[in-house]
Amino acid sequence: MTDEDPREGRIRLGRRREKATESLDAIEMAESAMETAEPTMGPPDPAVLLVEEQRRLIKAQVSNERMGFVLRVMTAMVGLGFVIGLAMMVWTAAHSRAVVVDPFDSPLELTRRGHTGQVIARSVQDVVTTIGADARNSAENRAVALNWTRDVAVVVPSTGVSVGEIDKLLRGWFGKETHIGGAVTVSPEGEVSLTIRADGVRGRTFTGPESEMPQLITEAAEYIYGRFEPQLFASYLLQTRRYEDAERFIPAAYAGHPGSRGALAYDWGLLLATLGRPEEAIEKLRLSIQAEPHDPRAWDMLVATLFDTEGEEAAFRAGRQMIALKDAEGVPMESFSYLLLVQDWTRNAEATTRDIADNDGEGVLGAQEVSLADSEGRRHDFAGALRHLAAASPDAPMTLAARSMVETYRALAAGDVSAARTAAEALDAIWSADDDVAFTFYEGPCFLGLAEGLAGRYREAEAAFVRGERYVACAAFRADVLEARGLHAEADRQYGIAIRLAPSLPFAYERRGLALLARGDTARALTRFQDAHVRGPRWADPLKGWGDALAAQGRWAEAAAKYAEAEPFAPKWRELHLAHAAALDRLGRRREAEAQREKAAR
Repeated sequence: MTDEDPREGRIRLGRRREKATESLDAIEMAESAMETAEPTMGPPDPAVLLVEEQRRLIKAQVSNERMGFVLRVMTAMVGLGFVIGLAMMVWTAAHSRAVVVDPFDSPLELTRRGHTGQVIARSVQDVVTTIGADARNSAENRAVALNWTRDVAVVVPSTGVSVGEIDKLLRGWFGKETHIGGAVTVSPEGEVSLTIRADGVRGRTFTGPESEMPQLITEAAEYIYGRFEPQLFASYLLQTRRYEDAERFIPAAYAGHPGSRGALAYDWGLLLATLGRPEEAIEKLRLSIQAEPHDPRAWDMLVATLFDTEGEEAAFRAGRQMIALKDAEGVPMESFSYLLLVQDWTRNAEATTRDIADNDGEGVLGAQEVSLADSEGRRHDFAGALRHLAAASPDAPMTLAARSMVETYRALAAGDVSAARTAAEALDAIWSADDDVAFTFYEGPCFLGLAEGLAGRYREAEAAFVRGERYVACAAFRADVLEARGLHAEADRQYGIAIRLAPSLPFAYERRGLALLARGDTARALTRFQDAHVRGPRWADPLKGWGDALAAQGRWAEAAAKYAEAEPFAPKWRELHLAHAAALDRLGRRREAEAQREKAAR
């Protein structure tokens, strides 16, 4: 209790509250003070009640103003979001190249049996999507969408218009979509007629019994796809090995689509080469290059096809012309076929390794691993070649052929004629049964002939050489067999034939150099190894032969230099390291010689 008069306390509190009305904070301070003094007060004064009411009104006004500001901001954000969303929809619509499949018109009797318009449209979509995926998995493939799948169940406020309908409208105004649609009718006899149409493509009707509806849908979808994507459809027919269909489609597409003639001529050439008509293929590939002179695919296919028509010298000239050009992106073009001709196995291995890395470590049906294994075998790394084949399909004909080819290389290098015959004959059995193997290992008969000839089976050797007589390897190996028989004059004539067959290639010069070196004619051998090196500067074998000829003349420093020059192009070649070590020993460079022997032992 206090001695203060309660009335005086109320008066003082009233004065304090009058000042507190200047701000909300002051009112709250007054309220706090009143609550503190409340126990000592009597009944509330009317003035105090008025102040409390005023405080509540001010607080409500401030709260309303704050809420109004928030609502205005939120409204502005919603409006901005709507504008941004609409702008994004317009941009997407303007850049849309999708293939839109609309529901087909289908009679009630078919609908009752499950052939509704949407079911037919979805089946068409499946076919079109499959063709695109099989033809080329790239950004060039246009998205395929069913027209009703964009009808999202979201309604724009106050309009009753769905987002899907707005999307369709914008795509219709601004997009470059291809719409596919059509109708199905049934004759009184029960025969079904499926008519399919697309933007800018004349409709076509496919007729048959209802039981063949899936086939009719497939034929109709392929018809439309081939009209608006002739390049991809041609690729699809080739990749699915539908060569008869491709032979009907590609010429008509080439005539009807001038803007696609470069790619279609390439596919046409590829088809003809596959069908065993290389002369016609050459003509089409040159048409492709004429239309698109910077397409590396057409150039490389031309180089490869010239092997079987005009010969390896013509292929070399085309390859040299190709590598002097750049592709559409300004990158120098490179021909794998040209690398084989000049025996650049190192670059071939590097490029193949890069391709495998670009495909996340997976080759295309093992083809890249096979190419890499063959390159390493040619660089005398036989164990490494077989390790690469472990990543390929183990039972695929190409893998089995590559393994036999590597074993042939290894046996010939070791002088094991029996093992070479066994491996070469295994390769030949696969070679004779598989066109892809025959194309990839085109020199297979040449190695078989060499193995048979070294084994004294001259008739079998000659039969094998005749099968590949257009190739330098067969001509040079035929000379090797004559040389092994001691028929030096006949061998010399045959080496001359091999060199004249393709004078720009290094292979025959290197084989001639080996024969001369074995005879002890080191001076002429040096000349031939030099000739081979000029034509195949990144091939290790002529450099080693050059070094061997110098070593035979006692020119150890020069020999060691040639061996060192060869090493980057055959880093796992055991005989090269041992020869290098012997030359270094002669020079008194024991530590370096020991390092070379360590490399040979790995």
